[in-house]
Amino acid sequence: MTTEPPTTPWPQQPPAHQPPPPFPGPAAPRRKLGTGAIVGIVIGAVVLGCCGLTGVAALVGGDDPASTSVKKAAPTAVAPVVPSLIPTTAAAPTTTAPTVSVAPTTPAAPPKPTTVVMPNLVGMNAAVAQDKLEKLGLTNIQFGSQDENDTFVILAANWTVTKQSHKKGTRVALDDLVVLTCTKQR
Repeated sequence: MTTEPPTTPWPQQPPAHQPPPPFPGPAAPRRKLGTGAIVGIVIGAVVLGCCGLTGVAALVGGDDPASTSVKKAAPTAVAPVVPSLIPTTAAAPTTTAPTVSVAPTTPAAPPKPTTVVMPNLVGMNAAVAQDKLEKLGLTNIQFGSQDENDTFVILAANWTVTKQSHKKGTRVALDDLVVLTCTKQR
């Protein structure tokens, strides 16, 4: 029995010194730009074009930006001096001063007070007390809790003032710290 070569040849292998051909793979579909994107691009191009043209015009025009905003005064005409045969006394040259209009000034506002009289806030809702202090001009207001279980005053509207750091009737600077001790117990 003799062996015959197979009728179908084996698949051809690339030579060892050549890399295999790249696999093209499926082509990714191209996304089309939506109407909004196209409008945005056009508007952006117009804005950039206007800004660019304005800048180029300023450079080419040669106008000094400071001179374009201030009107220049018109030159005054000077009469030529003509010699006369009749002797006269020399008149002093006359000049006119530029007229300056001054806006009427408003009277200065009275100075703001730097201290206020502390009101009695004990028994008030903490949010109402805070609003009253802010209307007086105080800016540094803090809350404290006297309750064991509720240690932080988060929403002032749920609390009642039981103590205040400054007694009623005392003068307090606007930036002084005012501490209002509060309770949730009613």
